[in-house]
Amino acid sequence: MNAPRETLALAADSLNRYPGELATFHLRFSVPDQPAGATLQLAMPKVMQIESLELPEGVPGTLPSVAEVDQDLIVLIPLGEHFTPGQTCTVVARARLNTFYADQHLLTEASLVREDGSVDAAETVRLAVYGKGKYLQYLPELYESDGFTSRFLMLFESFWKPISSQIDQMDAYFDADLTPPEFIPWLASWVGLPVDPALPVDRVRALLKQAILFFQCRGTVRALKTYLEIYTAGQVEITERRARNFVLGPAGTLGHDVALGSNNQPNSVQIRIRVPGGELERCGYSAAMYQQKMREIVRAMVPAQTVFEVSCAFDAQPA
Repeated sequence: MNAPRETLALAADSLNRYPGELATFHLRFSVPDQPAGATLQLAMPKVMQIESLELPEGVPGTLPSVAEVDQDLIVLIPLGEHFTPGQTCTVVARARLNTFYADQHLLTEASLVREDGSVDAAETVRLAVYGKGKYLQYLPELYESDGFTSRFLMLFESFWKPISSQIDQMDAYFDADLTPPEFIPWLASWVGLPVDPALPVDRVRALLKQAILFFQCRGTVRALKTYLEIYTAGQVEITERRARNFVLGPAGTLGHDVALGSNNQPNSVQIRIRVPGGELERCGYSAAMYQQKMREIVRAMVPAQTVFEVSCAFDAQPA
């Protein structure tokens, strides 16, 4: 089943700005099945001055037009012969904030409008504009009314804003669900979890979330089963055979749960893994290579004296 097509999406490079700064809007949309007569509209307050528009390849720069309606500035892009039905396109608009120095919120709206005036989809972005620099709070009160000092400090705030945003969101870098993919190996090294580059990112994140379990229950069936199920995205069945300690002496006894001889291993584990279809193609392994990989993982997770057997059954690849 095909995933639903995204109709319209609008995002800004930053939701906080100062007067005079440049705001960048990224607009992604799917061309309607019948683009004739349809129009892509981008509406923003007149205090925002359009400086540049990046259009999809093959679309002439003379195609967009700008209209003023009440207090809004509207960019109109007709979706006609230059657009292919069903095609996903991206438009980048850059606008200068020519606002007065006061705290305010500016609303930008993108919409897909048909020839009859009906709206297929619409998205809005609210941009917060601050009239004074935040760094003023660290200066004596007499600078509060000094416009030049405020605007001067805004320059430094703009330069440092990306770094400040990273610092404000530092906790996200230690969250397995939120940390960027490039930080996953670094985060995994903190808990001593090896990262297989052939493993999908979502599985690595799931393994990271279970790192405490792997250490607390190391060498147990629970930890091994959890790890293998996440790693393979399949079904894991583990059967273990235990035995009471055999102690030589007057009280020493032999029974069905005490094994002697090299061919009878009481401390043994049998692991059966049902691997979903397409897993071999995804990782580029043969069946023998994949099974050997599972043996290496199990060997590293079970006690050294444990004898184990691993068998993998591969489901048919879905059509």
